[in-house]
Amino acid sequence: MVEKIKEISKLLSIAIGKSNKFWFEHILPSKMSLTYFEQADSLLDDAIKVYPDNAHFYRMKSQLKSYTMDYAESISLLETAIKLDNKQKDKDFLVELMQHKDVKKPIQKISTGTKKVKERELPYFKYHPDPIETGAFESDQTVECDCCGKETPIYYTGPFFSVEDIEALCPWCISSGKAAKKFKGDFQDYSSIEGIAVTPGDADTINYTKEAIEELTERTPGYRGWQQEHWLGHCNDLCAFVGYVGWQEIEDKLHQFADLEGDCNNLHMKIEDLPKYLRNNGSCQGYLFQCLHCKKYRLYFDFD
Repeated sequence: MVEKIKEISKLLSIAIGKSNKFWFEHILPSKMSLTYFEQADSLLDDAIKVYPDNAHFYRMKSQLKSYTMDYAESISLLETAIKLDNKQKDKDFLVELMQHKDVKKPIQKISTGTKKVKERELPYFKYHPDPIETGAFESDQTVECDCCGKETPIYYTGPFFSVEDIEALCPWCISSGKAAKKFKGDFQDYSSIEGIAVTPGDADTINYTKEAIEELTERTPGYRGWQQEHWLGHCNDLCAFVGYVGWQEIEDKLHQFADLEGDCNNLHMKIEDLPKYLRNNGSCQGYLFQCLHCKKYRLYFDFD
């Protein structure tokens, strides 16, 4: 149970950090944080089913709901926590929470123009060929692209390194390089590309072409990692990101890896420890890459 609390706490901390709001600030959290809030909410639901008498999970879910402005639900959850574990700090927080019970949750900002987005074929991303499957692109609503200003039913809210606060980008502005150019940003940090020198100008000295580096950093949607996202390479080229994996997702592909033992050694883990620790959506998250040339897989993983 302790490990479960740590896992959810870490995820909730990331969500709050990306929410771009303070506690009880009457604005919705940023779209970038919603995925993390949803994941934490789902984990808390599962935990409450397993530990229905543990006040800590109700307390955590109450905190989550206060950030998403679901105040009535937050109050109810905290009242349950107080019944289970009569703590004064919960009572004090409930008093503060009650002051916001009548605040209405704003409707998520969605573009409401009548102009329809014409069906367009999604651009192809060499180093991230299936961004719908990996969840890099969301399609739950129609939003306005921060780059071109047009409505888009498919949008990106993942990692983007820029001084600007970007909430959503359409696939076409990413593919064309317009988003990276307009906001002077990158979708992948140079120093977190395997083998690359910190100075971008040194890219040609490590066998990746300048064109490959620019394709990845300026025109390829990224992925979300627990820590800093790393991008792997093979056969003197950058690999394609396949998706998020745990041991169950790779155990039948072990013979297809270029050097799984080497990948584990690089991250200070023994290959025989993977079945024990590597879990999709777990504390040790795996990221699967595939070489575009020999088609062999490579693995990267990090911890929460």
